[in-house]
Amino acid sequence: MQEISVQRTRHPKQKPKDESKLGFGSIFSDHMFVMNYDEGQGWHNPRIVPFGNFEISPAAMCLHYGQSVFEGMKAYRAVDGRILLFRPDRNMARL
Repeated sequence: MQEISVQRTRHPKQKPKDESKLGFGSIFSDHMFVMNYDEGQGWHNPRIVPFGNFEISPAAMCLHYGQSVFEGMKAYRAVDGRILLFRPDRNMARL
């Protein structure tokens, strides 16, 4: 197991006044976990650092193909009880 270094922020954020009204994606931690990867070393250099921007390659597949992030199919129940899918054959072909 690798040692995880911790770099504490010098500018902690104020905590929300009413924690019962937290919204998803609107309040973030003061810190974030980051780790490097390369083919030679695999995953390495795990660390917790102050929250901030990070770099991502413009060639990252997740920027070009949404299915690398999310993939799914919705099923709906019709009034008569049948299960309806929208073009399941085309959905499977994309995988």
